[in-house]
Amino acid sequence: MGALWRREIGFPYGVQRVDARSDEGINPDTRLIAEENERLKLENDLLGRRVAELERKISLQPQTGLPTHFRLELELDDFIEQASHAGKSGGFTVLIVQLGENYGVVRKTLKASVSEWILYQTGCRIQGFLRDQDRLFHTRESEFVILLPGLKGRDLADFLHRLLPRLAEPHIFSGFNVAVGAFTGAAYWPEHGEERSVLMHHADIAVGASAEGRKAFMLFRPPLLERAVAKVELQNSIIKAIEATALDRIGEQFFLCFQPKLFARALEGRTLVIDRVEAEALIRWRHPEKGVLLPSTFVPLAEETGLILPLGKWLLYQCARRLAAWGKSGRGDIALSVNLSARQFHSEDAAETLAAVLAYTGAPPELLTVELTETALFEDAGSTAETLERFASLGVRISVDDFGTGYSSLSHLHRFPLDEIKIDRLFVENLAGNRQDRIIVRSLVAIAKGLGLSLVSEGVEKPEALELLWDMGCRGFQGYLIAKPLLPRDFIAFRDKIVADGMRFTF
Repeated sequence: MGALWRREIGFPYGVQRVDARSDEGINPDTRLIAEENERLKLENDLLGRRVAELERKISLQPQTGLPTHFRLELELDDFIEQASHAGKSGGFTVLIVQLGENYGVVRKTLKASVSEWILYQTGCRIQGFLRDQDRLFHTRESEFVILLPGLKGRDLADFLHRLLPRLAEPHIFSGFNVAVGAFTGAAYWPEHGEERSVLMHHADIAVGASAEGRKAFMLFRPPLLERAVAKVELQNSIIKAIEATALDRIGEQFFLCFQPKLFARALEGRTLVIDRVEAEALIRWRHPEKGVLLPSTFVPLAEETGLILPLGKWLLYQCARRLAAWGKSGRGDIALSVNLSARQFHSEDAAETLAAVLAYTGAPPELLTVELTETALFEDAGSTAETLERFASLGVRISVDDFGTGYSSLSHLHRFPLDEIKIDRLFVENLAGNRQDRIIVRSLVAIAKGLGLSLVSEGVEKPEALELLWDMGCRGFQGYLIAKPLLPRDFIAFRDKIVADGMRFTF
């Protein structure tokens, strides 16, 4: 039979040798213990492999192969410990890189492989500028964190001067290019925090300020923290103002202004011969402590908290009720437009809400225009087309706000049941002095005419801008040259004066 095969079995009081040729004389308890030990060993090996696989998964991002926030926490603690032993004279920088908002649009509208390739390429681009001692992490879907030992002040500025243009370069695909760009924020150790949580919090505040201010880079400063705290306080205020009251009581703090929109059929010198007078409803917040606040201050907060939905419903209801009231007072020719946020438009009950509001108030739907930003329109082209068709079936008009600044594809624009596009004020403010703006506006006028859409220019503040717009073919105007946002009674007085003057307006 050859050499005897023997095995050793762990036993509480030593090792017992067992002859494998025969079970004679073997204690049954010994055999059971051996089998149990073998089973436990196999289970332990399997558990070890599973733990190793789990650690690998949580330590590396699948799209980029870069370490995740799990590794960042461990290595940042090591950085802090090493820097503490070395003295605080040098320190290091925590730099957060956040991809621009265009990445979110790409992720929602294009194939997953496109966004994954952008993430991979972004990691490679950053890696190409790093030294051996630097560390790069992919911490969130569209966020990267870099640890830069000894890189502060001018050295950090030189690094960013090389990195940021590279991140702004378009990603090239077959048949199209995608420019994403990035916002960056930094915090220094130990100047801006000696503990990991504090340091990361301050770097996060800096990159948030960079994105909010549309600046490529922001270094943490104490005022940024104060502003972040003030934002949270304002967020809590809007929760109290909306969530704590019923829908019909929101008007205790929120109210509407109306900015006139004039559509003309002739220009005689500096007098417009008016075809019709419309208005855009603009919401204001009468804050109990801060006074009247503009939408740019509180609407983003309402979006973040989800409170934009009840606020948006109240706004729709107020506009429809106003239209009904104007009709009863003999001013049934005034049309009114209302802005819908992207979140409200893409909510499941957007069309049902609009239908309920029109039915409840009895407002004529043909006099209500729903305004959507170009970005919101193209977030999900398929569901957008379906929702817009339902809006159109109710009889309301549909307008694209801030046209020319978003990410729309003109090849899809004709698919939507649109009635109006509004030229963003950015192209109008310096129209007389900027040749490129004039070229863009002419193109937008041609698009509107080609698609049979009404056209409105926003931000008209100078007579020469209105005259240029008229020469280009634009017939709808909105801006401070016409009138600032007005309280309801002042808007009616403005409209009634135009009617009394034979539908003429001199600017």
